[in-house]
Amino acid sequence: MNNIFTDSRLREEIRFALDKIGFKKPTPVQEKVIPVMLKRQSVVVQAATGSGKTHAYLVPVLNDIDVDDKYVQAIVTAPSRELADQLYKVARQLRDASGLNISIALLAGGQDRDRQIAKFEQNKPQLVIATPGRLLDFADKKILTLDRVKDFVIDEADMTLDLGFLADVDKIASRMPKDVVMSAFSATIPVKLSNFLRKYMEKPEEIVIDNPAVIAPTIKNDLLDIGSKDRKKIVYQLLTMGQPYLALIFANTKQKVDELADYLASQGLRVAKIHGGITERERKRTLREVRNGQFQYVVASDLAARGIDIDGVSLVINYEIPKDLEFIIHRIGRTGRNGLPGHAVTLVREEEMNRVGALEHMGVHFDFVEIKDGALVPRTHYRRRDNRTAKARQLDPHMKGVVKKVKAKRKPGYKKKIRQAIQEDNRKKRKIEARHEMRHQKRLRKRKREQNR
Repeated sequence: MNNIFTDSRLREEIRFALDKIGFKKPTPVQEKVIPVMLKRQSVVVQAATGSGKTHAYLVPVLNDIDVDDKYVQAIVTAPSRELADQLYKVARQLRDASGLNISIALLAGGQDRDRQIAKFEQNKPQLVIATPGRLLDFADKKILTLDRVKDFVIDEADMTLDLGFLADVDKIASRMPKDVVMSAFSATIPVKLSNFLRKYMEKPEEIVIDNPAVIAPTIKNDLLDIGSKDRKKIVYQLLTMGQPYLALIFANTKQKVDELADYLASQGLRVAKIHGGITERERKRTLREVRNGQFQYVVASDLAARGIDIDGVSLVINYEIPKDLEFIIHRIGRTGRNGLPGHAVTLVREEEMNRVGALEHMGVHFDFVEIKDGALVPRTHYRRRDNRTAKARQLDPHMKGVVKKVKAKRKPGYKKKIRQAIQEDNRKKRKIEARHEMRHQKRLRKRKREQNR
């Protein structure tokens, strides 16, 4: 099969740029997507983070831009300003390596709007990379016109849906020409997203890149049942017993990020924090300091799980399981990148084991561990699914005696009596378990009340 990076349909400058930045062999998503987009055909691509999808659409989009026409010819949307900024840098790298005179603009929240307007009007961009809200704002104010756009790419489409930006994208797409080539890239394709795409795409090419391992094989992915222990103290213990090169600790809310970062700082650790509540300037400064090696520990919200690339992460700690289970895949994926070994530890309590089961169903494999003598060691978890299944098939000694006794008599209907006896025994067990669970929940509520005093 021919290498798409050397395909004659690509401009000589683009082929040169790909070689210059070290792109010799396309990834599976690039190999399948680029030829379709070069034919100017709409495409819906389901591919995991880190599969190479950014270049899969940027290569044909840049290839399609007419350098002599000074108007917006292509738009790429990203659901967060961090993602948009990252895409902007990748697009500029490819443009600069090619030497093509293509003007690229970044429109994202968190930046001075008046400066963006002045820069936009001065540079006359041909490619715009934007967050949906800021893009719609520019379109509403007639600063940017959408009626001549040739290519429209929605990146991280599922995240766009999750964050509530699909309505903005809808308004944007409705103002584009009917012959615009729309492409959507997403880790998953929920039903609501699929319905939206059908509204604007007629028979798009659907490409699914199988991800055989949800978690990279280079990552040791551990599950730590902390019982009634303090989460913050467990995190501190994990951070100090192994001395990671760079650790990312994920919490679900900015309040939890602040609380955990303050606690770790009070224990003498130099901690950086990243979440949506800090200013853009502060966030950029923090990321720069992390990349320069000034911090060994970073506490972050899920904002950092998708869109912020920090090299050298050797340890990821999930302080809690995210509300959106899929985020845990992106969290863990921050370590073990580029073939390097990585380690992830997820903290869990007994009442969260059903969510662990849901993650296992999604293909996320965990190794159960415990802290012993200052190290993480394997353990067999009493709630592990295969153990539960095996035990469910076994009768306790009392019921074995009942079965043996009834079988010995061999009277008519003995099988029915055995079945009824087992059902009655299970009913009693469920009643006892329910009573224990009620007491357990009552203890948890009492503990929470005491902590909140």
